[in-house]
Amino acid sequence: MAFIADHRQDFEMWDYIQGDIYKDMSIVAARFLYLEELSADDPLKISLRDPYSDKWTKWVKFPELLLCTAKAYGRVNHVYLSAAIDVHRSILKNEIIIESDYPTYEENYAAAKVIGKIIEGKGFEPMYYYSGNKSVHIHVFFDWDCLDGLDPIIQDQLRLLFKGRGWYFKRKFMEWLRTKMISCWDTDFKKFDKDLIRANHLIRCELSKNKLGYKAFLGYSYKDMSFVPYICNEKNKIYPEIGKIRLSSPHKIQEIVEEFIENTRKKTKLGMVRKKNNPLSNWGINISPESLRECVKVILSEDFQKAGDGLKRGFFILLNELKRVFEENQAKIIIHDWNAKMGFPLKDHEINYRLKIKDYSLSCDYVHNFLKEVGIDVSEKCKGKVYI
Repeated sequence: MAFIADHRQDFEMWDYIQGDIYKDMSIVAARFLYLEELSADDPLKISLRDPYSDKWTKWVKFPELLLCTAKAYGRVNHVYLSAAIDVHRSILKNEIIIESDYPTYEENYAAAKVIGKIIEGKGFEPMYYYSGNKSVHIHVFFDWDCLDGLDPIIQDQLRLLFKGRGWYFKRKFMEWLRTKMISCWDTDFKKFDKDLIRANHLIRCELSKNKLGYKAFLGYSYKDMSFVPYICNEKNKIYPEIGKIRLSSPHKIQEIVEEFIENTRKKTKLGMVRKKNNPLSNWGINISPESLRECVKVILSEDFQKAGDGLKRGFFILLNELKRVFEENQAKIIIHDWNAKMGFPLKDHEINYRLKIKDYSLSCDYVHNFLKEVGIDVSEKCKGKVYI
């Protein structure tokens, strides 16, 4: 198996991969330095593929398999870079990769132009690569620092939604962002590889050999792509560029994160926003022996969003009920979550003030009449029982 080029078997390939480091024309050197930069904050896994038999090595931590030690007598052993032919690497946590698999390069080129226009229009800075065969790879490296400029209210919503677990937010946000890009922002106008959404398999590394040539950098815009394959290989002696990593800080990040929050509230069962009729234990709250009344639970449900002008009165009823059943800290968690689910009708300082003032005992008749006024009939919810 030929994972490493051998000068005795194919001198032309070996010589091309080794290249001339002093002329900045070396596959092994440029590729290794690039992988080293990628792995600085996010350790990489790599694997080598034999282009002749399509066999693979096991996944190993970078830089294993790319470094070799030469035995020497009478002096210190020295380490050198191996002439690996086809290297595949893991996907970074902040990386999105978009790849189509149409039968021809022309079709893949057209697909890349479509998604390129979409994501560049939203302020992302993609890196475009010719795969070395028939497709185009688009790499996007998201810049987490751009979230620092979000509106404080949006930042608060994220903290509530993910309970302050930054690592979990990042994972879900990147999966969502990959899904949006791979689906052409929910249009499915072109088809891309959906296996790249979870980023749990390897992708061909930059400057690695494919069927026709080596994976080559094309530019930072869909306008930079070539309408014919940009083939670089040992036959034509053209060396591929690798491209300088650019982090993406989209200028529409506020709009993008708001869309993510809305989507998460609708689909996820995790975080602070819950679907209709989920038990209160989902908040991590220990239920008191004295439970919430059924009619008040209606105010907690998503159905109550249609209450409109009744939201503040509903808040008053719900808060008094929560204070009756739960400790203050537990009531605070639930009421802030409810406020987020309803679209933030109340400011934080209003909620905190109401938590401190006098409690009121409200009968079921009072609650039922209110719900009826806002268009919700719960006449049978409490089975005629009235709480004073």
